[in-house]
Amino acid sequence: MPHRIWRITPPNKDTSENTVFYSKCRWLNWLWSMESSNYTYGFSFTAASMKFHDFVRLARFAEAENGETDLDPDVVMRRSNTRTNQREFRELLKRFQLLTPAQRALLTQVDPAGQKQLALLGICKAYAFIRDFIIEVVREKYLALDYLLTDADWQSFFNRKLDLHPELEDFSLSTIKKARQVSWKILEQAGLMESTQQRRILHQFVAAPIIRVVGEDQPDLLKIFLLPEQEINAWVA
Repeated sequence: MPHRIWRITPPNKDTSENTVFYSKCRWLNWLWSMESSNYTYGFSFTAASMKFHDFVRLARFAEAENGETDLDPDVVMRRSNTRTNQREFRELLKRFQLLTPAQRALLTQVDPAGQKQLALLGICKAYAFIRDFIIEVVREKYLALDYLLTDADWQSFFNRKLDLHPELEDFSLSTIKKARQVSWKILEQAGLMESTQQRRILHQFVAAPIIRVVGEDQPDLLKIFLLPEQEINAWVA
């Protein structure tokens, strides 16, 4: 497999280049919104769970290089398996590039809890299935004071979406099983639940800077932090 090098294009000093960068961000967000409106689900997140430390390292590399140097997945991921690095790096890069400039900048400034929340934001922007599961199942159970997640919750969500998302029928049983496992892993790594064994939903403490950069972009995504509607409305009013 050829060794691929990737480049991230951040905002540059030149005004015209800044315009290109912000247009690219809007285009990426448009792609995400089109996926949402068309109800297209995919399971490419199974290639990489949250990979929190790798995601933050990618952000630091991007910040340090300022787009002047191509990024080598083997260097960023710090592992020797090039094939795995390429696959995981591709997913992390997709998530990172869907963050706004303000969200990217904040990623290297906040504490680990905030970094995990921004990593979760990237995941929810990239994968509608994870986003909808968190908002429609995890958040609804939490607000109803039902704090225990089960395999039945995941399977019920999957089955309920089959009519609206016929593309789900194309996945093999083994892929569906892996998607369920990685879904739980992401929730654990994001701090939304205790562990993949306990699966008890945890209360979320979201700092004001996180709420600000998400609210300025897509306020509805504040729901992935399990915030109630009235709290979201108060912040974005």
